[in-house]
Amino acid sequence: MCEWYPKVKPAESGYYIEQVFPLYRVRFIAIGDNFDSNEQLDGMGGIDVAFRFLMHEYYSKDLSQKIKSAKRVLMQNGEHIVGGTIYGYRKNDAGKWEINPEPGEVVRQIFQLALEGLSTAQIRDKMCAARYLTPKEYADTKKNKEVIPTYMWGTRAIFRVLTNEQYTGSYVSGKIEATRIGEGARIEHDRSKWIIRPDSHSAIVRKGDFALIQEMLKNLKELCPEKPAPSNHANKLRSRIVSGERKSCAVPYGYIRGDDCEWLIDDTSAKAVRGIFDMTLQGLSAKEICDKLYESKTPTPLEYFNLLRGKDVQPTYRWPRLRIQEILKDEQYIGAYIAGKSFQGKDGKKYRPPKSEWIIIPDKHPAIVSKEVFDKVQKIRAKSRKVMSRRDYLLNGKTACGCGGFALVYGDSTPISTYRCSHSSADPAADCYKMKVNADELEKAVMTVIKKQAEVVLDNGDLSSYRKTSMDERRVAECERQIKQYEESRQACYERFVGKEIDRDTYQSLKNDCTENIERLKNQLAVYKQMERDKQADKKVAALAEEALSEAATPKDIVNALVDKVRVFPGNQIEILWKFANFAEEL
Repeated sequence: MCEWYPKVKPAESGYYIEQVFPLYRVRFIAIGDNFDSNEQLDGMGGIDVAFRFLMHEYYSKDLSQKIKSAKRVLMQNGEHIVGGTIYGYRKNDAGKWEINPEPGEVVRQIFQLALEGLSTAQIRDKMCAARYLTPKEYADTKKNKEVIPTYMWGTRAIFRVLTNEQYTGSYVSGKIEATRIGEGARIEHDRSKWIIRPDSHSAIVRKGDFALIQEMLKNLKELCPEKPAPSNHANKLRSRIVSGERKSCAVPYGYIRGDDCEWLIDDTSAKAVRGIFDMTLQGLSAKEICDKLYESKTPTPLEYFNLLRGKDVQPTYRWPRLRIQEILKDEQYIGAYIAGKSFQGKDGKKYRPPKSEWIIIPDKHPAIVSKEVFDKVQKIRAKSRKVMSRRDYLLNGKTACGCGGFALVYGDSTPISTYRCSHSSADPAADCYKMKVNADELEKAVMTVIKKQAEVVLDNGDLSSYRKTSMDERRVAECERQIKQYEESRQACYERFVGKEIDRDTYQSLKNDCTENIERLKNQLAVYKQMERDKQADKKVAALAEEALSEAATPKDIVNALVDKVRVFPGNQIEILWKFANFAEEL
């Protein structure tokens, strides 16, 4: 006996009963239709069952359409046929919506905060700090469910409240519709097809205020629908930080952690931080500050933390310029606590929200620098930050230091443009210390190598052979033809077995032979296709080689097409990494 699978279409039921089930020795019994496949030896019983299924299908569709029409009439008459109410309302004895005092007040506060100009993230933090139950938690509490409140409001929940027109007193229905019977597939209707009855119940917000908020929401970038939603753990963590229940144990350079996880000023590292701000006020650049810190043998933040933990490390005193910039723009050095710079989404990936969504608590811990000094430094940084247009130089993004792998910095401030390694500028012991390469000479050397390499490629191959139809293409076509023949033969064996021309053992033997031949031919086909791809790659390399030797292509186009990376070593030694392996012939 077999249980009918509901996803099978009525038109296919006869095929399953007459063809598929006998192949797998399945007996099909429909009690309601008085049908048994073992009693239908003529093979025509499946048509009768299929016809019955088809009638049932159309009856269900017709009934569904009538129910939809009846519900729509009730919606147009203003009768609330939905089972529940939205957050902020409840049903009275007559079944009409009325304002629920407790959640209704929360909704009023959300709209009021939005009118004051707060973003959804800021409103969310207010709701978390006030420890209001979320809509789901409130609904579960009213249903007498066991609920452990988390007060973890999200920006999407705030957004749903602010964009729900029913808070203006209008009853809205008919937004979505099921597309297939018995399935969860739904479609969203355009607003023109919605059923909207104004003044159907008491309003929580005025219509003018609601319209104003909708205009304000259009300009908020964080409400983009592509924005990922934080995970439940991230929301819970944020709620605890905002309410003051959680204190961060990770401290920035310049601070140490107290017994109660409070941040305390560390005199040694705080002195270095103050020195960095003072040197910036004196007009020193980030590179010059790195040199000063190296001369004074000041360990880097990572080295200092490792020394505090008692680890056996040998300080290099090599401060990266990026670390200096991070310290100079960190508001935590004026006593502000900052969290929420990144969060983990529900898809498991990490995202960085805009600054408007950060958690910033002023005067949370002692300040290392004053607010006045910090503001002066920000003005200096804003002035010194040059808005330079990117010069489209030849090796843009393709040069790297051969010692450490770091990108070389292009400079054209002097009469001679150079590529230099800035990562080791504070370490005289490094092999690439203050390494500079003349930009014109490097670019000329790269173009010379490309042209010589192109000559080698063209000398090693006959270009005319690339333009002819290869034997591999004919082999591919022949393999595909044979695979199709064996698949047709396997299908013919199945039809002979169903027609009782051959027995099961013969069918299985013929089927296995066809399957083995198909697998063998598919393996050969994969080999031939790979050979064809290699041939096409050789053809492309040959075309690029011809283009490199011609005068039509620009050097920039040639470099972008062939060169992946140019590694520069001390002593003006270079290594070119090519995009195509078959272009890298030995010169």
